[in-house]
Amino acid sequence: MTKKTLFWAILAMILVYAGSIMAGVPMMKDPSKYKIIDGSEPAPNVQYIPSQPGMLTDSPGIMVGETQYDYQTNGSTGHRLVVDSQGGVHFAWMRGLDYAAGLREVWFNYVSSSNSWLGATSASQANGDGYIQIAVSSDDRAALAYHRGGTSNTDWFALDTFSGVGVFDYFTVPNALGSARLMWPYISRDRNSRYHVVITDNTTAPRQTLGYTRSTNDGATWTTLARVDTLTVISPVVVSSPVSDKVAIVYNHPTDTTQYRNDVYYIQSTDGTTWNYATGKINVTHYNRRDSVYAYTDVAAAYDYNDNLHIIWTSFYTAAAGGIYYESHLNHFDVSSGTITLITIAADSSFWLSTCDTGGWNMPISKMSIGVKSNNELFVAYTRFDTSDCSAGGFANGEIYMNRSNDGGHNWDQGVNLTSSPTPGCQPGDCDSDHWSSIAEKVDDFVHLFYVNDKDAGGIPQTEGTITDNPMLYLKYGVTGIDDNTTAPRSFSLKQNYPNPFNAQTNIDFNLEKNSRVELAVYNLLGAKVATLVNGQMEAGAHSVNFDASKVSSGIYYYSLKTNGSEVTKKMTLLK
Repeated sequence: MTKKTLFWAILAMILVYAGSIMAGVPMMKDPSKYKIIDGSEPAPNVQYIPSQPGMLTDSPGIMVGETQYDYQTNGSTGHRLVVDSQGGVHFAWMRGLDYAAGLREVWFNYVSSSNSWLGATSASQANGDGYIQIAVSSDDRAALAYHRGGTSNTDWFALDTFSGVGVFDYFTVPNALGSARLMWPYISRDRNSRYHVVITDNTTAPRQTLGYTRSTNDGATWTTLARVDTLTVISPVVVSSPVSDKVAIVYNHPTDTTQYRNDVYYIQSTDGTTWNYATGKINVTHYNRRDSVYAYTDVAAAYDYNDNLHIIWTSFYTAAAGGIYYESHLNHFDVSSGTITLITIAADSSFWLSTCDTGGWNMPISKMSIGVKSNNELFVAYTRFDTSDCSAGGFANGEIYMNRSNDGGHNWDQGVNLTSSPTPGCQPGDCDSDHWSSIAEKVDDFVHLFYVNDKDAGGIPQTEGTITDNPMLYLKYGVTGIDDNTTAPRSFSLKQNYPNPFNAQTNIDFNLEKNSRVELAVYNLLGAKVATLVNGQMEAGAHSVNFDASKVSSGIYYYSLKTNGSEVTKKMTLLK
């Protein structure tokens, strides 16, 4: 390379970096560099810090068990707890008993509707079991699907002999497709007591295989493993309707050879047995290079009681030179309306890699799950990271947030910080990094949440942080008039724009209870920012901001007000 060529190459790199900073959208590292874990890796050479997990936590909930294996999934979080027909709750998680010695098992616990606990117990037959998912039978027995790592490299289905006793019968799940050996199962039971399992492998070149199988006899036999698609991320989940025979496989499908440019796909069977893998795949997003917005690795889905499929995922901006930008958008799509709705946005002006890291297979909004109440209210829980809360080791401490919609996902309440336990600058053993959460698909009087309270941020299998003893916490969050605490304390209020619909210009009013740093921005349906209306310190009181949309096209837009760690988003319509 000549000196002249080298000069222009360096200058181009500087301009790309400077452009991202000036745009206020900081860069993250290339996620394709993260390790894919298959369960056979040697324990990372990191320090072990005992932390007495039952005593040292400010995060809320009941301690169900513990684990040194803070990491629970590579991609989509799926379900690690389930509510049965009697109101009992079944829990399953991947427990590292002695990580340095390579001891890993699947553990189980149960609490009845009368608050009688079984107690944490091993549900494993052998060392190496993990990456657990849970469903429940029609007679309220826990049904587990999990992977066994090491030389075994098998997948298993375990069914409790009676409800809540923790004594399981074990059956192998087919996981071989040609030379591919699939590893990470996700499970769902339909109303006809058929168990549906999707599995992916860890091959990165050129793509991973997605397979599907089902059992009609409580796991004793399974259909031949079918090849559904090929992917680049471990995203697929499978969900069943509570009111019909519909079953759906939802996943992120690559748009190119990278791991971080994906569309969101689903395939639906209307009878739970017939699938059209060739032409039945539906592309929800149709992202492309012009949008510069893509999906990554996390998806979640559920059917409501009107038989409508809901899909949740995160999207973000990509850089032309490679890598991805920090800003994350949490999105909702439902099949009935066919529309994409923005739930919330995580945006920050700091450069993540210079301060702290979200860790492998994570975005600033990640590991989401969705629950549905019988009145079709929707609840979405997820981990959210913030650069103001980072461990001494340089990894972001997570908080668990939740958003609710009472109109089928068309509008969403302000996000509630369920855990609210920041520990900036924490030393190993003293952190409260709340992560790898899962909410039960069935919401009754409560949202049932199960998560890891990581005592040192970062995922140990990715060699992030130190080995600590981490509580597995269960939080019941009331959503009825008896215990309605779903409204977060607000330091501000955001009103509906007026006029709406509008032609060219509209006004947005909001109130601040105290002096605050405020960001008010407008986004299109793909999550791309089209205008920043406010970005700075403002005094307490009433404020009104005019949005001049003369330079943007007609359509639906979202405006989002963020202040004091909270955020609320509303929808408006531009008609020209």
